[in-house]
Amino acid sequence: MFWQGLSDGADDRTFLIADGRRYSYNDVFELGDALFSKADRAIVLILCDRSPETVAAYLGALRKGLVPMLVDGELTRHSLERTIGAYTPRYIVAPAKMTLEDYAPNGRLGTKALFERTSLVNTSLHQDLALLIPTSGSTGDPKCVRLTANNIDACTRSIVEYLGMTGERITVSLLPFHYSYGLSVLHNTIFARACMVLTDKSILDRSIWQMIEEERVTDLAGVPFTFETLRRIRLSEACLGNLVCVTQAGGRLAPELTRHFWQYFADHGVRYFTMYGQTEAAPRISYVPPGQAMEKLGSVGIPVPGGRALIAETGEAIGEGELLYVGPNVSMGYASSAQDLEKGDEFQGKLYTGDYAKIDKDGFITIVGRKKRFIKLHGISVNLDHAESVLKSGGLDCIVIGAENRLIVCIGEPDAERAQMALKDNFNFHPSVARVVVSETLPLTSAGKPDYVTLSERFL
Repeated sequence: MFWQGLSDGADDRTFLIADGRRYSYNDVFELGDALFSKADRAIVLILCDRSPETVAAYLGALRKGLVPMLVDGELTRHSLERTIGAYTPRYIVAPAKMTLEDYAPNGRLGTKALFERTSLVNTSLHQDLALLIPTSGSTGDPKCVRLTANNIDACTRSIVEYLGMTGERITVSLLPFHYSYGLSVLHNTIFARACMVLTDKSILDRSIWQMIEEERVTDLAGVPFTFETLRRIRLSEACLGNLVCVTQAGGRLAPELTRHFWQYFADHGVRYFTMYGQTEAAPRISYVPPGQAMEKLGSVGIPVPGGRALIAETGEAIGEGELLYVGPNVSMGYASSAQDLEKGDEFQGKLYTGDYAKIDKDGFITIVGRKKRFIKLHGISVNLDHAESVLKSGGLDCIVIGAENRLIVCIGEPDAERAQMALKDNFNFHPSVARVVVSETLPLTSAGKPDYVTLSERFL
């Protein structure tokens, strides 16, 4: 696999640039290998940030045959404890200053420590299980996607092929690594033995664009929020002159913005790709070739190399209905607890996406609706049912609704402050995307279930 060493000298190349320091591939591999030198195959939960230590720990776990579980390093304590309780991982990589009940430090990597469980729990792992990624990045929902090494490798090969990635490219960590899109950018970089600039700065920070210019970054990857922000920022000519490729995924971007950015980057000789995917596909499903972007405006493109798109109801490659994706990058299935980790391949290469789509005669996919109650908040999938369940378990009478970049907690009581505190205690949603509204009564359907339609019509 591409995270193993190469013998042609490519691993002497610069891999990571962070705070002015450069790390070769060999440097990072050695750090990760040393951290897990005495570890046995087990789950290792990694609290992720965008640092060399996180990258080294992740690759060290993969190279040792451990199963990394990547979670948001900013998870609330409640959410982290729920996840630990569900999976009882043997190892946790976290800031060294943390205290974790039932875990003791047993290794150090910079500011991170490797914590090992003091009372071991016997967890059976399927032989093909290689990686666990939560399906909902910000809520602490313990449900994860179970990926194999072949899933990761197949998807990465496809992306590298259509993006034309080479070892001369320089990427930048604008997206978190616990998010499957951000992780795929890291995978692409490693596969091509290219270079990545690490930063945890916001794209609203002007200094990040100065750094991107100085480090001659060639590839930018962003979610709709990234491009909505870019619309208001004037990139320097030097920055644009360095760029080779820009990719957008993580949610729908308005067609007028797609048109704007395609033209903007095309005028500077930069290829602009609209893409679509799901964590369950490791994570890429389709892309729009830049040469057809205007002709197919609004489409999410054609399947990645090696994949097929079908209408689930008919099995046909043209028509309208639920999108079914078939490919070697489709995961084995889901896990919600340690008991699910010994399961085999439940999906068998077929992913029923839950998205309603049209597929035209040229094989281009257009998403027209969503089957399940998931939304994207700045590119991160959020399960509205889980968020509602967490708030209700804390005694809050509420209904949670949402749309792209908007989550609304509807309460039937006047105490909005209590609801705001419940949001803050359980989640780390940015204030701009989550709000509390008071409804005189919380409407129910005739079956006594929450009436999401009525509330959505009123508040969304």
